[in-house]
Amino acid sequence: MSSKSKWHQKKAKLAAEQFERELAAMGDNDSKVKDQTSDVAMGGGEEAFYEKKLSKEEKKALAARKREEKKRAKLKAKGLLKEEDDEGKGGEEDDAVKRALAMAAKNNDGDENGDAVESNPAAEQLAAEGTICTFSSSRKGVDARSRDVNVQNFTLQHKGNVMLDATSVVLNHGNRYGLIGRNGCGKSTLIKALGARALPIPAGIDAFLLKEEVEPSDTMTALDAVMSVDEERARLEKEAEELNVAVTALTEAAERGEDAAGGDDEGGMTMEEKQELLMDMLTATYERLDDLDAATAETRARSILQGLGFTHAMQSKFTKDFSGGWRMRVSLARALFIQPTLLLLDEPTNHLDMEAVIWLEDYLSKWNKILLLISHSQDFLNNVTTHTIHFTNKRKLEYYDGNYDQFVKTKSELEENQMKQYNWEQDQIKSMKEYIARFGHGTSKNAKQAQSKQKVLDKMVRGGLVAKPEVEKPMNFKFPDPGHLPPPVLAFHDVSFGYPKCEALYTNVNFGVDLDSRVALVGPNGAGKTTLVKLMSGELQPTLGDIRPHGHLKIGRFTQHFVDVLQLEKTPLEFFDTVYPGTPREEQRKYLGRFGISGKMQVQKMAELSDGQKSRVVFAKLGRDAPHILLLDEPTNHLDMESIDALAKAVNEFEGGMVLVSHDMRLISQVAKEIWICDHKTITMYRGDINNFKMDMRAQLHLDDDKKGGKTGKGKLRGDASVMKKTQEDLKKETKKKEKSKASNGGAKSGALDSLLAPKPREAPASKDLFDVSGVKDSLPSAEPAVPERKRYIPPHLRNIK
Repeated sequence: MSSKSKWHQKKAKLAAEQFERELAAMGDNDSKVKDQTSDVAMGGGEEAFYEKKLSKEEKKALAARKREEKKRAKLKAKGLLKEEDDEGKGGEEDDAVKRALAMAAKNNDGDENGDAVESNPAAEQLAAEGTICTFSSSRKGVDARSRDVNVQNFTLQHKGNVMLDATSVVLNHGNRYGLIGRNGCGKSTLIKALGARALPIPAGIDAFLLKEEVEPSDTMTALDAVMSVDEERARLEKEAEELNVAVTALTEAAERGEDAAGGDDEGGMTMEEKQELLMDMLTATYERLDDLDAATAETRARSILQGLGFTHAMQSKFTKDFSGGWRMRVSLARALFIQPTLLLLDEPTNHLDMEAVIWLEDYLSKWNKILLLISHSQDFLNNVTTHTIHFTNKRKLEYYDGNYDQFVKTKSELEENQMKQYNWEQDQIKSMKEYIARFGHGTSKNAKQAQSKQKVLDKMVRGGLVAKPEVEKPMNFKFPDPGHLPPPVLAFHDVSFGYPKCEALYTNVNFGVDLDSRVALVGPNGAGKTTLVKLMSGELQPTLGDIRPHGHLKIGRFTQHFVDVLQLEKTPLEFFDTVYPGTPREEQRKYLGRFGISGKMQVQKMAELSDGQKSRVVFAKLGRDAPHILLLDEPTNHLDMESIDALAKAVNEFEGGMVLVSHDMRLISQVAKEIWICDHKTITMYRGDINNFKMDMRAQLHLDDDKKGGKTGKGKLRGDASVMKKTQEDLKKETKKKEKSKASNGGAKSGALDSLLAPKPREAPASKDLFDVSGVKDSLPSAEPAVPERKRYIPPHLRNIK
């Protein structure tokens, strides 16, 4: 009897156990196959039943993940990597990437449905006020990295009135735009819509609209109000830190062949697109942080405030101590300090004196981002803007290269060419119609030519004919002849004036204004220009001296608060019927039409009119009153270019006198024959025109030094003359300087003082022969006689400024 070896017995036992296991598993396999086939029959379970074919990219990613898993397994086996630390770090990195990508998605200003625009509180507030914006949007939305604004098929409505219809809004980085158009066309409404981001503006573009003054406060100074921008710097630093973490996580994931934040689920972006997007956002954030450099923040803030007329003492005053105009200057200083990518300014010079206007003009002319500016000053626009946007009466925006003067020239040339093409086309149409009417019937050769011409004519009509250029109806301001009054019409004799408990503004002032006077008052804010106008009108009485108006003198006055003259709840027609009863309605309509108040504006409540339209109603009333002397205090603050030109023409044709307070140098150059400087408690007349005055001020402020390669420092500004107080050190310095000047000049008076004349209207300055060489020393060569150099005049309020 043969017995099996132990090895054979062991093998037989293992085979029996294997057989039993297979029998036990047969039932489970049958049920699994049944479930899988059932799922396939119902349209599911294909992934388990059939093997999925991977693409090359998926195979590479799978292989990279397997390699990374092997590396991590080896590190864990050696104890160099803890499992919980690895998982926690990876989760934090993925969360950072997700947050950054969510930030980028939010910065794209909404999806194809425009949800982000609808949820904008500022846009909702604008819509509640009656302003509605519609535009075309792409499915991809707006690229947050874009540095330009490009909105197509844009429509703007305000209280049911369509102001823009299917036009485009294009603002490119690096350009400075001047927005011009008639009063009431919708310029301010458009700029408010941009400031509220009611249009799709890329999130990388931060916009700032100067629309309201800084709140009065007894704890915040003017400097603090400007420096409060540090809040934005802290936000940007936090954002930069998050972006840095996200970029690092993406870079490490790319090296491992993985995709952080869940693959391509973020808008279908690849790893490279995510990295590029976050790097662009990080670069833009660092650029903004550079602009808001904390190391130079206070220096820049003080420099801007100084340029806008704030002395060092005024910068430390609380905002509640300033008037509304000065608080608006603080708001403007904050806008310039922030340096937004898109700066929106609506009449920024309205609250500035001429000195601050010149500084602001020079500052904005160097703006290297996007500037959109509404201004009534042609001189200001010419020196600041590089492009012009014309808000036409056809509800379109037309874009022109160049400043305002270049716009006028280009527009004139285009209209001239369009008129030539229109006339040629009309001649062709007339000739063809005559030929067709004469030979269009029959079967002759001429009839065939007539039919051919008819086809050409039909083709021209289908292709569109050239429209006749529309010339905007000019306004015709007119101030009637007031009649003759013998001089002196208005005389000041040793007049002094000061407000109660304040230092005197004027001391021993003597001058006269007649019917042939054309005077422009200039000087720093607070020197008393408006006060002088009030003294002329009789609203204020002098503390000393005598003001003697003619017995029949009638004065017409336009003030900065001109709205107080109007009854805003009435229409212009109703207002004129109330003020001038008995005048036929038709004559009232014709008269208002001269001043650009026509059509619907005549029957629209004045509260709903723009500020420029209200100004024209006040000028219409001034003309109806027929004054002998016009006192105009900042009349151009809200007028458009056409209205300013009409006003200048009316003033030049006026038979009476005029005294003007304005910072609009173009208007001064058009109407003023004399320039009086209000400063140092007196009135002095400036020798030269307004352009000479501007050049003297620019030289005193060192604004041209960079161009000439000279000093780079900027001159100090006087600020508000009403709050200036000289310290003892300043007085000592001035005394020493005067003593040195007397010693060096032999006690002679300053040449600048000699150039001043008493402000007697219409008196021509004495001429001086610049080529008189009688005083030249005999030692000089006789062939080349010396010509005395004419000294540059420095206005009194700019002297002794270091």
